Amino acid sequence: MVLPLDPGVRAFLQFCHSPLNLNLDVRFLVFTDYCIYWIHRWEHHPRVYKYVHKPHHKWIVPTPFAAYAFHPFDGYLQSLPYHIFAYLFPVQKHLHLALFVGVNVWTVFIHDSDMITGHWLENVINGPAHHTLHHLYFTVNYGQYFTWADKAGGSYRKPDSSLDPMLEVKGLQAEKETVVPGKSL
Repeated sequence: MVLPLDPGVRAFLQFCHSPLNLNLDVRFLVFTDYCIYWIHRWEHHPRVYKYVHKPHHKWIVPTPFAAYAFHPFDGYLQSLPYHIFAYLFPVQKHLHLALFVGVNVWTVFIHDSDMITGHWLENVINGPAHHTLHHLYFTVNYGQYFTWADKAGGSYRKPDSSLDPMLEVKGLQAEKETVVPGKSL
């Protein structure tokens, strides 16, 4: 038995399966990535950084909680590309909501400080390893999803497993667990 669909739901499903939708998704990712790159890079300017973006960089090693620990003006600035996009390119409201949810999931994902490296997509996708380097060095990997804007802007740094901040933590733990002669645990 097939249940009748609400006309609005039917239109949304047809739109989601149209070639126009894929084109819109690509435009959304490219437009917002490029805008976020420049906003984020501007926020690192010395005259702006300490007032707007520094609260987010309190976490040298990013955590998913750090993804949303920022100054309200920082959050406003970095939200602008998503709102401007909807005005420039008409977006169906449910698709815009789905893209917004995807952005939030991605933001948490890139803040998990996972330094897995060596994947072939690492040269294209700005993942957790790239963003961890951004938090460690402050002047590299400003992009949101892709590496192309960082490469074009001269701020790209390729992740390397030897830069994993957990290596230092593990070294300190090993030192702490080492038994010093003459002392008992």
